[in-house]
Amino acid sequence: MSAAASSSLLLSKAARLLAARAPGSFSKPRAFESPIRPLRTLRTPLIAAAGMEGAERGSASKAGISVSSGGGSGHTFPISTSTVLKIQKGDITVWSVDGSTDAIVNAANERMLGGGGVDGAIHRAAGPELLEACRKVPEVQPGVRCPTGEARITPAFRLPVSHVIHTVGPIYDVDKQPEVSLSNAYRNSLKLAKENNVQYIAFPAISCGVYRYPYKEASSIAISVAKEFPDAFKEPPSNRRLICIFGASAMALRTLFTKKSLTLASAFRSIAVASTAGDQRLGSGLSQARGLTVAALPDLPYDYGALEPAISGEIMRLHHQKHHQAYVTNYNNALEQLEAAIAKGDVTTVVRLQGAIKFNGGGHINHSIFWKNLKPVNEGGGEPPHSSLGWAIDTDFGSLEALVQKMNAEGAALQGSGWVWLALDKGFKKLTVETTANQDPLVTKGANLVPLLGIDVWEHAYYLQYKNVRPDYLKNIWKVIDWKYTSEVYEKETA
Repeated sequence: MSAAASSSLLLSKAARLLAARAPGSFSKPRAFESPIRPLRTLRTPLIAAAGMEGAERGSASKAGISVSSGGGSGHTFPISTSTVLKIQKGDITVWSVDGSTDAIVNAANERMLGGGGVDGAIHRAAGPELLEACRKVPEVQPGVRCPTGEARITPAFRLPVSHVIHTVGPIYDVDKQPEVSLSNAYRNSLKLAKENNVQYIAFPAISCGVYRYPYKEASSIAISVAKEFPDAFKEPPSNRRLICIFGASAMALRTLFTKKSLTLASAFRSIAVASTAGDQRLGSGLSQARGLTVAALPDLPYDYGALEPAISGEIMRLHHQKHHQAYVTNYNNALEQLEAAIAKGDVTTVVRLQGAIKFNGGGHINHSIFWKNLKPVNEGGGEPPHSSLGWAIDTDFGSLEALVQKMNAEGAALQGSGWVWLALDKGFKKLTVETTANQDPLVTKGANLVPLLGIDVWEHAYYLQYKNVRPDYLKNIWKVIDWKYTSEVYEKETA
């Protein structure tokens, strides 16, 4: 099982360990990931606690933590007169309490169709029925079933718990207000738990993997939100509450002991946090994976119909919301799987994923440039360049008209799908026309090539309007080309 399924558990009053230890190294939930993504169904009076994840035993000792190698004993810390914290290894996919009022949280993506890390581990353990249940969750917008900060609930199927709560955490470097999104995730999770009579719940580390949410900040937010629900849940017959957090960081854990303002509500009896299995082995691999940056769909600087009649609003909407979004989603999923593979030392999977990363990552790069190359006619689209770029075009191609003819010819002749580019060759200090196949970014043709203008010649860019007549599409797209933006890029690169 991947490290993503590994996580920490909150125990009962007697601090009994209710989860089995992770059988292997899991990659995803490393640190009590940012406050769990917005779940909407958990019902347990939740307390945010952070555990060990990707930390060496030496670091654990310095933090006052003793992590056992097995699934039994651990080290317990009194947090208040009625609450203790216990560090223990565990596997979130085998965790349960009673099978009827317990739930685990899945760190999903907005599509809710499975992915890498803990998402993939939970789907594999739950069986194909979980994916079918997720498909039935209504989309709130094209391709989005669970927006960031919200949560959805489904049955758990082959898992030992009763429910799975799917939540989407914020991408730390992309979300404009990640702390708000993370807080909403916790808050919505608790509300959803209460609504569905969930009394016991286990969380994976959310947003602290490829979403890069700092462990310390994530822990603070989780604890703060948890304190909002001290009396929201009825005390179960056994007089205990259970909250589990799988995979947390030593830094996040230290926060609990050093920040007096982050004390836990005394209503909860005990907490056990299980560290990610294989902490020492996962440390370096996961930190390397954390260097990867997830992608996000950019907003368009114009309305979908603003480029008509050159490009129809319907094409623009589908092109942006469906095609580009698919590249973003698939790229991020591939990154999650890559993180898990690196953590396990699975070289075969690392190599296998390169194709998906190149294709989907290239699709994201290319389309992000494409949208900037376009501008409505009433805002200056189609106006020829008059700056230094105009002089360079005349020098290297003879005239703007000659450049247009060359790019149209190259684009029309491109077999299958791909892109035609106006590029700056910084090595030879001249402009050149290049084509790339499929979603290969221009950099694959040469490290010295800088994309100035890219035209998508995939059928999805024109077929609904121009059918199979690609030359007509190429002829008309020049009416909405933003030469001002292209000139700015050129001037920056030649300065």
